Amino acid sequence: MVAVGKIWGVCSLMAARAGLVPLALVLALLTTPASFAQGLTPGTTMPVMDNPGEGLPGLAAQNQSTSDPQPGAHAADSTAKADKDRLAVNPVTGLVTSSASNYDPLTGPERWKVYWKMNFYSVGAYFGPVFTAAVLDQTTNSPPQWGPNISGYGLRVASRTVSGMVQGTVQAPLAALLHEDVRYISSSQRGFGRRTLHAILYSVLTYNEQGRPTPNIANLTGYYASTAISSAWLPGKRSLAGYTFSNGTEQVALSIPVNILQEFWPNITHWVLHRHSA
Repeated sequence: MVAVGKIWGVCSLMAARAGLVPLALVLALLTTPASFAQGLTPGTTMPVMDNPGEGLPGLAAQNQSTSDPQPGAHAADSTAKADKDRLAVNPVTGLVTSSASNYDPLTGPERWKVYWKMNFYSVGAYFGPVFTAAVLDQTTNSPPQWGPNISGYGLRVASRTVSGMVQGTVQAPLAALLHEDVRYISSSQRGFGRRTLHAILYSVLTYNEQGRPTPNIANLTGYYASTAISSAWLPGKRSLAGYTFSNGTEQVALSIPVNILQEFWPNITHWVLHRHSA
């Protein structure tokens, strides 16, 4: 618990030092869809049941019919579950998936929900920085001022956590502006080779709102922008342009195995559950 508290303290310090809190709030407010504040349909009221015919012969049948579940209750539950699955965040990769075979673009409110879930309110939002810090930073002792020990790793995880939040905050409004999908688009093809190639290509591609492939400009911009901003709290001196290009490109390259894992995640979970039940 002390280690977790220390990491979050460092996250707060990094955000305050780099001025990321105002940036995140401003960009997040810009992405708020106009329909976010919509609640229940105006004029909708709860039905009131009256029994003016109490004591009449048909009363028992009437009471039986009014106690039955509403016809649309099960349909509403199914719709709610489908919506939840549609925006589910992978706890390992931190990504949300949409299938190319039955693609449906995100609505404004859904973009808002995906932004918060992918960057703040999911396990995947915090598991990703743990993996990235280990692969890109701890193995190379970067930055060296933090040292190769566990405390240095904690600082690197905190740095990657804040950087990931910045990346998502840059990506979300830009993707909405360019009509790009922020989710991973899974392949509609069969075969390991074709699906793997698809995952590699979609490290730099996504779908537009018409369901056509397009360069993933918002995601790529988010990688390089968050890398540049992270230099505000990293110790030591470095070339901003050189560091932004090298580290941002490393993150793009790291997205390839992450996408492959996301592509085959349904197969992996099916195999694990089937093996466990057997």
